[in-house]
Amino acid sequence: MAERRSIVVTYRQGFKYWMYGILLLVTVVSLMAGMFWERSKASGILAEKHELASRVSALESLVKSKATELEMIRVNSEVDSVALENARQEMMGLQAQTYQDQEQLQLYRELLEDITPPSGLSVSRFQLTLVDSTNIAYRWVARQKTAKMETSTILADIRVMGIRGDKPVSLSLSELDTEVKKMPLAIKFKYFSINQGILSLPDGFNPDTVEISLRYSWSKKLIYKKAFDWKVEE
Repeated sequence: MAERRSIVVTYRQGFKYWMYGILLLVTVVSLMAGMFWERSKASGILAEKHELASRVSALESLVKSKATELEMIRVNSEVDSVALENARQEMMGLQAQTYQDQEQLQLYRELLEDITPPSGLSVSRFQLTLVDSTNIAYRWVARQKTAKMETSTILADIRVMGIRGDKPVSLSLSELDTEVKKMPLAIKFKYFSINQGILSLPDGFNPDTVEISLRYSWSKKLIYKKAFDWKVEE
């Protein structure tokens, strides 16, 4: 049978104080480590916050810069659009002027080539062009050929004849063209005069002919009168 021996531990009075000291030291070290960790964590969060603030500031600057660029592009686009529209209008004006110059040149050529005797006043050209369902553009040329060519004032009376319902109707140019205030129309020229405008047809009116009469302003005698068929070009 094994023999049991007792182990005698010598009790020292200061041992427990050593234990308390060790526990206190561990506690203090733990607290200091915790505080150091919290500070490290807080500094990291603060650094991250500063970094995010810097990114936000940079993005705000970028957005502001892009907004400025976008506004400049928009303004430039508007300027370009206005410039393009002005150029288009100018081109249309030049085309119209070129067409009119060519027409005048052709009329002068016709005058030079015309060897027939003087015939007074006449209408050398009459044209109708469709604008829309109720508006028609008209263009006609008054011409003067006399023995002594002088600048004269000509009175032109223009009427559009047609049918409204089942009744014949005769309408003055001043009733169909808002730019013409009264009739007869006074025109001053030496060789020829190109005249044009827009006819606004009333509802239910079906035109058949256009009658043009010409006379000199100092005379009641009618020099020229002719009816032109209503033929509209598209």
